Amino acid sequence: MVTQLLQSVLHDLPLKIVAVVAAVFIWFFGVLDRTYTTSYTVPVVLNKTDAKRVISDIDEKSAVVTIEGKGKDLIGVHFRQIEFHVTPPEGKVGDRQVKLSVADLKLPGSVNVRSVNPENVELRMNEAASKAVALQIPTSGQPASGLTVIVNRPATQVRLLGSEDDLKLVNAVYTETLDLASVTEPGVRRLRVLLPPGGFLGTEPESVDVTITTEKEGARIFLGVPVQVVAPGGRKAEIEPDEAQIAVAGPASRIDSLKLEDILAQVKVSGLQPGGYRLAAEISLPAEFHLVKCEPQLFDVTVR
Repeated sequence: MVTQLLQSVLHDLPLKIVAVVAAVFIWFFGVLDRTYTTSYTVPVVLNKTDAKRVISDIDEKSAVVTIEGKGKDLIGVHFRQIEFHVTPPEGKVGDRQVKLSVADLKLPGSVNVRSVNPENVELRMNEAASKAVALQIPTSGQPASGLTVIVNRPATQVRLLGSEDDLKLVNAVYTETLDLASVTEPGVRRLRVLLPPGGFLGTEPESVDVTITTEKEGARIFLGVPVQVVAPGGRKAEIEPDEAQIAVAGPASRIDSLKLEDILAQVKVSGLQPGGYRLAAEISLPAEFHLVKCEPQLFDVTVR
């Protein structure tokens, strides 16, 4: 019985495989040639304005586009990044409506756009202003063992361009992150200044030169560093021990100038209910120095 079944299945097997492949091909071709209607959420991208105006707000950041076309054309649309590009209109500042253009989508000619929702977006245009802001240089990684890397902030003043309302919320801008592990010798690095989130036009300058110096690393151990407990108003807390032994590393030429008073050790108990805890201390050091180790690593804290 089993032998007969196998013979039936294997009889003319190549022909059966060809038939299955042909059927799948015909089905797939039919799917691709069929007409479908589908919708996409398309982002609205703002083109840059001139140096005199800035877009401070937009009421819609995307639109739902419903399109119709054959499957073979819609597959190409699905794997593309389509978006609307909005160019601020000329004229006075204030609230302005701009119509979304389906031409921005660059769809195949055989694909029809059935609807765009919303059809218009509203922009709020303001006069551009500028403000001098602080410059921060974020770092990541650790220098090579035995090496201290000193990042000197550039003397160049950075001006941020944007609307007056947005500028009130920003007091500093950041450069791209400097990887300290990649620094092996002194020199100058050019870092791009990054725009904060929002409708800012740019910065002057757009990038800065950062001078980097390297120096042999030195280390010191400080005994009897007081450990403070920072508790919310009305809450009492006790800590044991109330002193720490802290090892610090930094530039060898400056390590001897570091004083005990320059080191701040705190244990924060904000948000903790009454009870006993074992907590680590937060160690604050002057710039260019870093913590090597704190003993003990955990302190017994009683919150009352």
